[in-house]
Amino acid sequence: MLKKTFIAILTILVFCAVPVYPASSSIESISKIRTSKSYTFKINYTTEDKWTDGLVFKLFCSFSKGSELSFTSSGLSNIKKGWHKTEIQVPGVYRDRYGYITDYRIELYHKGILIAIKSM
Repeated sequence: MLKKTFIAILTILVFCAVPVYPASSSIESISKIRTSKSYTFKINYTTEDKWTDGLVFKLFCSFSKGSELSFTSSGLSNIKKGWHKTEIQVPGVYRDRYGYITDYRIELYHKGILIAIKSM
């Protein structure tokens, strides 16, 4: 009985000692614009830290001919706290080869850790 109590207390202490940090950034909205040359995905996001480094956006697109492809933004650093915009372009050649985009989602990574997902 004493051994089980000790293990329970030790487990609680271990989980309480691990700090939980809130996400430093979040995706607020996504818009898709289709032109004759490409698709452009405009992403509005916020950052909570005074300065944020190491943000990467990854776009996953499902096409009408059954393929799913991913596109990655360049790494963003030295971003001040507040609202920001970025965009990812998908060239029109993908539409010619794989059809129209039927579904998409954006993943936000901060220093390699997934912190937010937003889909259409």
